[in-house]
Amino acid sequence: MQAVKLSLADLLKIEGNIEHYHIPKYQREYVWGKSHWETLFNDITENGPDYFIGSVIVVSHYSDLRPGEERIYQVIDGQQRLTTLSIFLNAIYYKYKEFLKNINDDDIKAKMEIMIKLDSIEKKLIKKKDSILPNEIGSFKNDNKFCFLRVQPSTQNNNLSDYKYILSTSDILKNIETPKFLSLRRFWKATEYFDEQIQTLSKEDLDILLDKINRLVFIHISVGTQSDAFTLFETLNNRGVDLSPIDIIKNNLLAEMEKQHQQDIDTSYDNWQKLLEFIPDFDNQLRFLRQYYNAFKVEEQIKQERISRATKSNILQIYEKLIKKNAEFTFKELLEKGKLYSKLIGVSEDENDAVNSKIAELNSVGASASYTLLIYLLARKDKLSDNTKFEDILDFIIKYYVRRNVTDTPNTRDLDAVNIEIVESCEKNILEGQNITLNSIIDFHLNNTKAKPANLSDFERWLSDKIYTNNVGMTRYLLWKLDNMNHTREYSPNLWQRNSNNGTFVWTIEHIFPEGNNIPQSWIDMVADGNHESAKEIQSEYVHLIGNLTLSAYNSNLSNRAFKDKQNLFTRKVGNEELKIGYKNGLSLNNFSFKVNDKETNLANIESWTKESIKSRTDAMVIKLLNFFKFENETIK
Repeated sequence: MQAVKLSLADLLKIEGNIEHYHIPKYQREYVWGKSHWETLFNDITENGPDYFIGSVIVVSHYSDLRPGEERIYQVIDGQQRLTTLSIFLNAIYYKYKEFLKNINDDDIKAKMEIMIKLDSIEKKLIKKKDSILPNEIGSFKNDNKFCFLRVQPSTQNNNLSDYKYILSTSDILKNIETPKFLSLRRFWKATEYFDEQIQTLSKEDLDILLDKINRLVFIHISVGTQSDAFTLFETLNNRGVDLSPIDIIKNNLLAEMEKQHQQDIDTSYDNWQKLLEFIPDFDNQLRFLRQYYNAFKVEEQIKQERISRATKSNILQIYEKLIKKNAEFTFKELLEKGKLYSKLIGVSEDENDAVNSKIAELNSVGASASYTLLIYLLARKDKLSDNTKFEDILDFIIKYYVRRNVTDTPNTRDLDAVNIEIVESCEKNILEGQNITLNSIIDFHLNNTKAKPANLSDFERWLSDKIYTNNVGMTRYLLWKLDNMNHTREYSPNLWQRNSNNGTFVWTIEHIFPEGNNIPQSWIDMVADGNHESAKEIQSEYVHLIGNLTLSAYNSNLSNRAFKDKQNLFTRKVGNEELKIGYKNGLSLNNFSFKVNDKETNLANIESWTKESIKSRTDAMVIKLLNFFKFENETIK
């Protein structure tokens, strides 16, 4: 390891300028934003020359360079600062070119002074060669020249293509096509920020600023391997954005794969990308890392002494030990189990349609705590008894978590422990030569003290209460379930469809008797014979009951309209027909049958909407849901 104190001018020295700082593709994308740019700008302008800016950790695989060969450092730490300073220098370069245009042609001295500065800045940003050596890496062709970027961003999220275009705006590179959606990304926003900061500077002030940038002080640390670099990276105090646990685990894993198994970083990185393809969402990645350990710590190679459960606070400790123990085994396990996990989160659908359908419903219920058990069962499918199907297990888990999420029993804080205990019970049976059965999983959930759900009477009480106020997500699911039980082929829209522009649901919960403070007069007349205070009391007691709710793709069109309008509303013509968007749209939920005054009716056809209507529809819906979600041997009273 070599550590030296260098100014930015020394780091990017222009005599020979053979040393270049390239960010490898496995490094995360550029993440700095306005607050970081402001801090950097203020640090430079408010402090004197020779201001210490931080460390740069690089890997150099070269022991000797061939004559004429460029040295490519791989940057492990410092990419955010080096990249930002390069964008800043490009903005200054552009500003000097504007000054140059305004100098009188006779003022040769002033022109030469700026041209020297322009040449110095350009050499800190790029090196151009007519030819390169065989097998020389790190260059690209532009304007018939071989170009080496002195600081080259990674390819993540268009960083490299954006940076090349930014250099072309100053004419340092030629004929670079504008990347799509450039203005939405951080590189262009950083360019705009620094352009704005120096827009009003005089030539003399710009000279002072450039001198301060050139004299910024770094500690330049060069090591021979990525593993050494990552070790340093974790121990040094960095000025950049804090790494997430995912970043730290990735860096640690890639480093140990090189150290323990001599696997090059690029190969390990490509394998890591496969894991991210299985689990693309950041929150899912963190949950997977926790649940993987909780599910498979029953195996000796994975179990950690005195760590009974993975949490957000100990996850780094767990994986540091696993990776140090055997990086290759850990990597293989994460890839294998990550592929299984992708099925649970709906990224992969290589199971049969029945299983995929159940998994989609499971995700609608909000049963992610169960993934600990389910990923274990997917990995142990060969240990399921002959008469135990995975879709039957999913059916039970859905029922269990509907009951749990409606009643909040068992407590959320106990769910991890419950799933870990069930896994341990299943593994114990396997070690004793027994297969896993559906009944054993059901028995544990229903009879274990910690896992036991609320009884049917409590479930009924919660369903009959103001469920919309208590749990909007579960309310939506239950409305979907009621519709799904009875929908017809003629009209069975996708009630889980989302808007492509913002990801919100197309079908949303509609209050039949409106929930707003200003109750329309037509509703006051209908529900309370014109008595406003009585209408407010009825609204307070009944408006959020499940019987007063339906789903609509046209909630804003229905809103506070009179009840008959809500039933009969049409919208613009579609072909030769008018589209029904009111309660007579054919949705099974709106045709759900209930009794008022001993007469069968439904939302689409009832003459008026009163508290009796809401109560009766609520009671009928609750009975339907109780019958569906009751467990075997439970009786509805």
